[in-house]
Amino acid sequence: MDYDVLLIHPPAIYDFREKAIFYGPIAMTVSESTSQFMTPPIGMLTIADYLDRNGYKVLVDNIDERMITSESFNVETHIANLSARVYAIGLHWCVHSQGAIEIAKLCKKQHPEAFVVLGGLTSTIFDEEIVRKYEFVDAVMRGEAEKSFLLLLRALEAHQGLEGVPNLTFRNERGEIKRVPLMKPSADLDEFEFTRLDLLEPKGAIFGPGLPPHWSIPVCRGCLHNCVGCGGSAYSYRTYLGREKPAFRSPEKIVQDIRKLHEQGVERIFLFQDPRMGGKAYWSRLLAALQSEKIRLTQLTMELFGPASEEYIRELSKIATPIVLTMSPESCVERVRKAYGRNYTNEELLRTIRTCQKYEISVGIFSMIPLPTDTRKTIRETWEIWEQICLTSEENGGKTPVHFAFGPMILLDPGSHGFDFPGRHGYHILFKTLQDYITGMSLPSWHQWISYETAFLNRDSITNLIIDSVERSIDLEEKHGLRSNFDADAARLWSVMTSRLAVGVVNDAMSFDVGEREERLKAFRGALEKKMKEVSNTS
Repeated sequence: MDYDVLLIHPPAIYDFREKAIFYGPIAMTVSESTSQFMTPPIGMLTIADYLDRNGYKVLVDNIDERMITSESFNVETHIANLSARVYAIGLHWCVHSQGAIEIAKLCKKQHPEAFVVLGGLTSTIFDEEIVRKYEFVDAVMRGEAEKSFLLLLRALEAHQGLEGVPNLTFRNERGEIKRVPLMKPSADLDEFEFTRLDLLEPKGAIFGPGLPPHWSIPVCRGCLHNCVGCGGSAYSYRTYLGREKPAFRSPEKIVQDIRKLHEQGVERIFLFQDPRMGGKAYWSRLLAALQSEKIRLTQLTMELFGPASEEYIRELSKIATPIVLTMSPESCVERVRKAYGRNYTNEELLRTIRTCQKYEISVGIFSMIPLPTDTRKTIRETWEIWEQICLTSEENGGKTPVHFAFGPMILLDPGSHGFDFPGRHGYHILFKTLQDYITGMSLPSWHQWISYETAFLNRDSITNLIIDSVERSIDLEEKHGLRSNFDADAARLWSVMTSRLAVGVVNDAMSFDVGEREERLKAFRGALEKKMKEVSNTS
């Protein structure tokens, strides 16, 4: 089938099926998405819908998923068999840096007359580097891209110059790099559509086995907060996307989204961004609309960007669908949290947890390790607060679960304030360019992908503290009955012992030439897989 536009979601690492790669804890923050981060950014579907509604034939092709689910899937043959005027490769999250560039190269190789464009937050940050270095990339679409992408297609159709396409970075006929200014972002989100799952193939990221079908809906674009390492902060939106304040989706549209997703078989929805950023009038309307909605999902997940009042939690409890709240203090140590951009106390944090329990709303508390002012001492303090969180579940008799989790801080977001002004926050940046991310992500182990050091912790210290934190979290879950003894032992084997061993093996292997290094790492990976099968067969 011929398309006007194919939007492609790439794997994080293009050659992951051929190489011996040791992911360690890198996928812990998005376990549903696999180590290759298989779920596409929701913005790819809004672009696809906007172009579709304006008369263009478009598809979001999840090549990442195709590679994961079929060992026989041949990427080059697949791309050769595609037919489109424009190939648009997503480079939103920096973890996709290597994979996105390799897929772009293949698209131009197989379709030299087609227009190859990259888009997403990471490509927005590194737009000039991409267009200057990679001749197979014709342009980068910066910022929020629905409307500017439509203007790009119209310019290409009319064989016009690209100087009039807002948000575009491209090479002109003389090889000069041109950056067209950003267009003003949309003032609200009601003109976009977030539920066009029919424009995505395949759909295993939504309807795959093991979990109820799930998808996400944004409350808004933009943020009021300035967390130091976040590429979606108020600073980042203002600086790179031209957005001065958040744009919200109306409560009526959000309820329509839920209905449309439910009609397509989605049972679990993540309503991301904190509605309270829109003010009380907004969140009151939203919660009232959700309360009146009769569709019952398996779960509706919502975010808290800070402590919540009893009034807010009480109104959430009136929604018929089971609610799960996620709250990300980022650090459980108050002074570390404040330095990162989240200024509230642990007393307020625990009070919010207990209020959620009072109204029987499950809540998960999420940390990042490490943050720039963390030390070994503050990490141990974080573990102590994790135990306090576990104890709140015991106080409640386990009736309303409270979960703690943490994500390993491995890749610092390009475009975050910490990335742009590392010295102000105690960061020392190791990956400064897109090429640095590509080179780093081409190495065999997660600990080599850590893109920064801090004033207190070097890369080796960060590696060890992340593994230590995994072990401590397993111990606490076992101690407080959140994980069985058998599961805890298995997790310690595969998440702790294997990670420590893999770091040492990879470090040793780096002293050999590439060929012998790969042989040694593949042999080690094969031994691990054999051991895993043996343990599984005896369990």
